[in-house]
Amino acid sequence: MKPTLFHLGSWGVSSYYFMGMIGLLGGFIFNYWETKRRGLDIRLSVEGAIWTSLAGYIGARAMHIVFDGFLDIYIQKPLAMFAFWKGGLAFYGTVIFGLPTVVWWFSHHKAPILKYLDNYAYGIAFGVSIGRIGCYLNGCCFGQITASDLSNQFIKYGLSAKNQFARDIVLNLREMPYPVIPSQLISFSVNMLIFLFLWIFVRKKYKKDGTIFGLWMILYGIFRFIIEFFRADDRGLFFNNTLSSSQLIAIIGLVFGLLLIYLPNEQKTARS
Repeated sequence: MKPTLFHLGSWGVSSYYFMGMIGLLGGFIFNYWETKRRGLDIRLSVEGAIWTSLAGYIGARAMHIVFDGFLDIYIQKPLAMFAFWKGGLAFYGTVIFGLPTVVWWFSHHKAPILKYLDNYAYGIAFGVSIGRIGCYLNGCCFGQITASDLSNQFIKYGLSAKNQFARDIVLNLREMPYPVIPSQLISFSVNMLIFLFLWIFVRKKYKKDGTIFGLWMILYGIFRFIIEFFRADDRGLFFNNTLSSSQLIAIIGLVFGLLLIYLPNEQKTARS
């Protein structure tokens, strides 16, 4: 765990945001390559990605505030909502706010939405993978307590320690917290495999627009639904603490992904 990656003078660079920016930059690069390969409008795609990223960031922050278990604190200290440099982003908020932005942008420019959305899927898959390294370094998004040899033990006064203290598992924050499942590293590995699968095995073979984004939503949704059972951080629980907010969104995303893959193309429907 290393919340501050390095220092520039007196200013500490957050590991969480640094890895997030690496993921974002990589996403832009993959989108550029694919947009150029497919002969689409690079400027339109890049500008759309910028607007989508901004909307996604706002959505990620908003979802964290509402669903991650800190709403009471933000109500008491509303200015803390704007303290973005302290972290606090929920990935699905990026999708919820970003997807309508994509639809608006390319509809406004009368461009084929699904073609560009497929290009964005690579960057999203890559970015969320790299972002989980930031979560690991920051100590957030941790898993349940475990005695496994693959467990990780985070630092005193860290987020896992505070979580275990709040649950009366440790009695003092000066104690080392119990080892937990490294859900962040598992998420990094699986999301990177999803990205590599789409980029290497599917990218040049698919024919139907929307397939890449649909496949990403299906694969990510299935994994996210499963990994949530092994996480212990506060993230909003429903139905008698059975399902998290992310699991509910994962189900919706899974259905949406299936529709993108199995519903006929707009052009095909028009011809028939």
